[in-house]
Amino acid sequence: MIVFSLKTPSDLISLRVVQSFISESANICGFEEDKLILFNLIAEEGFSYVVRLLKSERESSEITIETKIDDKHFIISFLDRGVPFPKEEELSEMEKIGLNLIKAYSKKLLWINHGKSGKELRILFSKPQKDITQYDIFADDKKQQPSNDISIEILKPEDAYKVSRIIYKTYGYTYPNGDMYYPEFIEAVNKSKYIVSVVAVDKKYNKIVGHYAIEKLDCKDIVELGQTVVDPDYRGKKLAKLMREKLEDMALGLKLKGIFTQPVASHTRTQKVNEEFNSKACGVSFGLVPKEFNYKKMEIKPVTERESCFLYFKPLVFEKKLVYLPNKHMDMLKRIYNHLGFELQRPKNLSLSEKSRIDAKYNAAWGFGTINVFEVGSNLALEIKNTFNRLKLTTQAEVVFLNIPLNDAPLDEHIDKIEELGFFFCGVAPYILDGKDAIRFQYLNTLIDTDRIKVYGSFAKELFNYSVSMMKKVLW
Repeated sequence: MIVFSLKTPSDLISLRVVQSFISESANICGFEEDKLILFNLIAEEGFSYVVRLLKSERESSEITIETKIDDKHFIISFLDRGVPFPKEEELSEMEKIGLNLIKAYSKKLLWINHGKSGKELRILFSKPQKDITQYDIFADDKKQQPSNDISIEILKPEDAYKVSRIIYKTYGYTYPNGDMYYPEFIEAVNKSKYIVSVVAVDKKYNKIVGHYAIEKLDCKDIVELGQTVVDPDYRGKKLAKLMREKLEDMALGLKLKGIFTQPVASHTRTQKVNEEFNSKACGVSFGLVPKEFNYKKMEIKPVTERESCFLYFKPLVFEKKLVYLPNKHMDMLKRIYNHLGFELQRPKNLSLSEKSRIDAKYNAAWGFGTINVFEVGSNLALEIKNTFNRLKLTTQAEVVFLNIPLNDAPLDEHIDKIEELGFFFCGVAPYILDGKDAIRFQYLNTLIDTDRIKVYGSFAKELFNYSVSMMKKVLW
């Protein structure tokens, strides 16, 4: 591990020195130039927060800034011997905004009290790794005629670079999950079983020509299938379908309650695969994917705006759903549950908390935010409004998704207030909130040409048209 250290007085006069120290450390770590500006901003927010906290308690402790570089992380630490950190609910709105900005762009933010040694604000980032174009093996293969000797296999760790190669070949550098350009990342997540990749291999050339993966979600009873790519030279061989069969067999062995997928809406190929595997449309995600996404070597025009996706769910068990359906959108909610094959029952007991439990995240790479309500309280609409305002102030989210559980309490008194904020109904996501079903809303701060969206399934068309009508009511 490499460690750099800087000691400064607890005064904002040191800010530029701190910014230079942190951005130069990030440069040594390997972050590209466009990211160094971001580290200047994070240095400002982190250092200012620590200084303000010391000044508010009339402390004058010296501040030590450490940057550490290990095999996987770049770490920034602000250390001082002042008063221990306050609880998050004790922070001012200005402090929350600054810390939310840091959270949005980092992997993890930690407050650590070291007892007599003082306290530490620690910010972790994933270390940049060598991407596929930096490998000697990147040179394109000579044009080879695809064979029919295709095998569907679990990815071998040493072949991770081959997955990065077909992603680059198919999408150039526009694939929204940038981690997939780094073979070390693909290898690491497969070893940890956070993701399980299956690949299509042309045995004649020992060449990976397709990739599809199971990704674990926060709820252990569900997974998402995705990160699907097929070498453009192998179109028409139904490789996505063959890989999906392998993944479905694996999912059944995990004793799950269901499988999510999010096929894109610029073409119907992956939607059709979902319908063939008896997966059911249950939502629409307008503008989920950044507009830079480009089908480099596919017969599809480049995307000129954010790409939309459908949300599909395949139930693997059919439990009776204990849910409160709001009067507004009730008919469509019933139709979605009926389409999924679930029976509905209204809960008999109501246990309403005083405060709602809400979490907000921002995906900087994709440019969207997510607000998840894990527990509905009597102050739900107000808490969503406050969380939403903080998210807008601290990020550049063009899209925000809102998930609210249907299992906790009736939502009728809150729906109109939520939609007044600019949110509109866009579906249901079973089990997504710690095992609870969510009614989905979303907010758009970008234009989406809904006439451009292509829809395959009959019910998907019905749900899409309903969501578009709700969008128009809210936005227009």
